[in-house]
Amino acid sequence: MRIFKTVAIIILALSLNSCIKYKDVEMVKVVDFGVKDITTAGVVFQVSMQIKNPNDYKISIVDSDLDLYVKDAKTGKVTLKDKVTLPENSNKIHHFLFKTDYKNLTSDPTTILGALLGSNKIPIQVKGYIKAKAKGLSKKFPVEFKEKIEI
Repeated sequence: MRIFKTVAIIILALSLNSCIKYKDVEMVKVVDFGVKDITTAGVVFQVSMQIKNPNDYKISIVDSDLDLYVKDAKTGKVTLKDKVTLPENSNKIHHFLFKTDYKNLTSDPTTILGALLGSNKIPIQVKGYIKAKAKGLSKKFPVEFKEKIEI
């Protein structure tokens, strides 16, 4: 009897899961990039991106595992500081705060700061995964973008 209940729950979960029609979320463009805060613990970056969510439900971006490259040099790991919610059927600019601890940097922090201060536009590249949740389900999505960003 217990096996029957377990199988029934699995079938129900799979059938409910298949009801969700997912359309790819599109990062339209990076609008702004800047250093929000520099402390003795690390650096907080703000990235403003226009993102299109064509789905009939909101999607929450809850976690990240990203590598940051400045001028083609891997500078280290960055993580999402706060959850960001993409409203259903939207095409809006969202502000993401990413943080990195100096211990997670693979380059010397003064080299990174020098690169940020030495130019109006710098090539920034981000590679990795973000974790998103919608309707109680979560999934990891690959992220990769490279842009010259005006500081």
